[in-house]
Amino acid sequence: MKACIKCREYAIIHAENSKNLEILKLFEGKHRGHTVVILDFDEVKGSFKNFQEEKSEKTSESAE
Repeated sequence: MKACIKCREYAIIHAENSKNLEILKLFEGKHRGHTVVILDFDEVKGSFKNFQEEKSEKTSESAE
């Protein structure tokens, strides 16, 4: 998974999934200029937020 050290967010990498590639593009755009690294889930568990969850929360808020 890709993780932004500055914002403490991560995005899971699924190379064969086209929806996931869109999410990764959004993640990379938001965190451009930040320190982004590739880590194991065990390294981010509990201390980083899932980027996808934040994105889906904003989408559901704007639908209301």
